[in-house]
Amino acid sequence: METTRGTKRARQRAAAEARAVARRRQRQRKAIGTALGGIALIAVVVVAVVALTAGGQGAGPSGAGQVSVAGPPRSQPLSPGEAVPAFSGPGIDGGTVDWGDFLGRPAVVPVWAPWCPHCQVELPVLDRVMEEFPEVGFVTIVTAIGDAPGPAPDAFLADNGITAPTVVDDRAGTLARAFGIQGFPTLYFVDSEGVVAQVIEGEAGEHALRAIVGSLT
Repeated sequence: METTRGTKRARQRAAAEARAVARRRQRQRKAIGTALGGIALIAVVVVAVVALTAGGQGAGPSGAGQVSVAGPPRSQPLSPGEAVPAFSGPGIDGGTVDWGDFLGRPAVVPVWAPWCPHCQVELPVLDRVMEEFPEVGFVTIVTAIGDAPGPAPDAFLADNGITAPTVVDDRAGTLARAFGIQGFPTLYFVDSEGVVAQVIEGEAGEHALRAIVGSLT
């Protein structure tokens, strides 16, 4: 009987030790899982931060004194019959964009903001229309950069294959104020003398854009 009881106690001790080992292993696995989960969460946060930071990189506003424009700020957009003020400023791809280089032929001048949803829709459409009228100049002005969340202007243009010369306004909005911009987008359709022929404030459709650009030729 003593031998039987001893054997029984030995089996019980062995079972208890096995359960204890199993519990320790379970706690270890849980601790490892928690640690890995924390590492994964940190990785996700780091990736998110990098993504947000990358989204904010790219062309920013031009520096103070880099943009020049003839004429004072306006409270209203230029009207048909008024001349586009002479202007120049840093190009989004480097160098300088000068309005004087576009005089002598009709031109289209959209003023846009990279975060403006209507601009994001209209500018690629306008670019497509302009390919049909190589005799019409095409120069854009990007302004209000960073005023609201949105793509970097150079990234937006590159993503949409838009290669038109683009002058980058400064943080003070020197160009936007000289053009009297009240909303985005604002499109100026200009004749060969540098005089505004027509203005559109807000998003326009492809058919309307084609008709207006065609009327300049």
